[in-house]
Amino acid sequence: MKSFKSGVFVGIIASAFVAAASAIGYRQTIVKPAQKAEEHHDEVSKQAIRRSISAHQSRF
Repeated sequence: MKSFKSGVFVGIIASAFVAAASAIGYRQTIVKPAQKAEEHHDEVSKQAIRRSISAHQSRF
């Protein structure tokens, strides 16, 4: 009976570890690159807006 309880405990701990590792892996492979791409797009858009405004301003 003692080995069954320890096996269940080890199984629960292992399952929690696997879930945490997969969540961290998902964040590193999916979420962070998407955030970086969005930040890059925002930066480029801001630069384009600034250039557009400065290029089309009236001289008078």
